[in-house]
Amino acid sequence: MKIQMPYARPKVSTPRTAPSLLNSEDLTQRFWAAKLELRFHADFGSAGKRTLLTNRHQGPLRIQKALYPEGPDCCHAIVVHPPGGIAGGDLLEIDLNVHADAHAVITTPGAAKWYGSAEGRGAQQQIEMNLCGDLEWLPQESIIFNQARGDSQIRITIAPESRMIGWDAVVLGRKASGEAFESGAFSQSISLSLASALEWEERLCLSGADPAMRSIVGLGSQAALNTIWAVLRERDQWSQEAQNEIRAQCPEIAWSVLSSRLLVGRQSGCGRALQKSRLRALAALRPLVMGRAALPLRIWAT
Repeated sequence: MKIQMPYARPKVSTPRTAPSLLNSEDLTQRFWAAKLELRFHADFGSAGKRTLLTNRHQGPLRIQKALYPEGPDCCHAIVVHPPGGIAGGDLLEIDLNVHADAHAVITTPGAAKWYGSAEGRGAQQQIEMNLCGDLEWLPQESIIFNQARGDSQIRITIAPESRMIGWDAVVLGRKASGEAFESGAFSQSISLSLASALEWEERLCLSGADPAMRSIVGLGSQAALNTIWAVLRERDQWSQEAQNEIRAQCPEIAWSVLSSRLLVGRQSGCGRALQKSRLRALAALRPLVMGRAALPLRIWAT
């Protein structure tokens, strides 16, 4: 099916950025911007609590549909980017707010593709999350094509009574197509603040020629990375029993408790195996964090 995109590619101002492998010229040569603002809020009517979604978009980044497969109190939303990939010069922004008593589950219908740029132009993704309610952030993986120059920034602020399960998966190159990530650059930062105090920050900066790609103290020639995190309410904490249960169900993931509320898991390997690991992690984490049974999202099966 062919999708025609009527959007113009406007020039936009240089966004704020964390340190990355992209230079200043990369960041000023933007020609296509897309922004999505999401607000999830709770409505208490005669039929009980319902999580409602309001959203605004600019350019080709939008919500496909709000779904309620678990009932009205939990809103499932699918973020779509109709062009199908992120090209050199693109800027994607998501501004996400989950209000108190609301519960949102957000995913994507397919992998995000960061295309190579023969001109060496950089692309950037900025995601801001402010949580006073509960969020499950479950996008599919990002595939970094050879010659891509990309920078991804995820910033999360979580209130004391909020809970979260989230992940980010990166696949370097396209192994199935015989394409390795041999040139280009990709940088990523994930920062998470609890009650406005920075609790955890993870940074990745790699170029195709980086020795860390092959070093045994780096990626060891593994092409894919999982980063998974789970945050409890302030009044709860990660007990040793809960940690043991998660490690028993997902032994291939290296889990670390970074605070009484925050659990982080890391893994490297091949893309297909890591996808299965994320699903096992969700099945283990969801009952403990959200008090809900794991629910495979239907969009992942299409």
